[in-house]
Amino acid sequence: MSDNYIQLTASQINNAEELLVSMETELAKLRQQLVDIENSFNILAEEHSKLSTALADKEDETAMLKQIMDAESRLRLEQAIAFEQLKVEAAVKCEQLAVK
Repeated sequence: MSDNYIQLTASQINNAEELLVSMETELAKLRQQLVDIENSFNILAEEHSKLSTALADKEDETAMLKQIMDAESRLRLEQAIAFEQLKVEAAVKCEQLAVK
């Protein structure tokens, strides 16, 4: 194996060390950004979960209220029909009494 030597000046070594420190600093900043982003993501995921649960609850409540309204509408319709039938029966009885 041949020994190949590279000569570096003190300035080159100093520049390389400064570059290494700069890169390590940048890497530390990027790691912190990643931690911050993960924390933000987790907070948003939790909020999304809460909102999804609240939406499901509201959808259930809406469905229940719709069923109640449908039942009330049917009841009112049945009552209106019964009332009209009573009016017809009363009119028929009045006619029968008027004829006698």
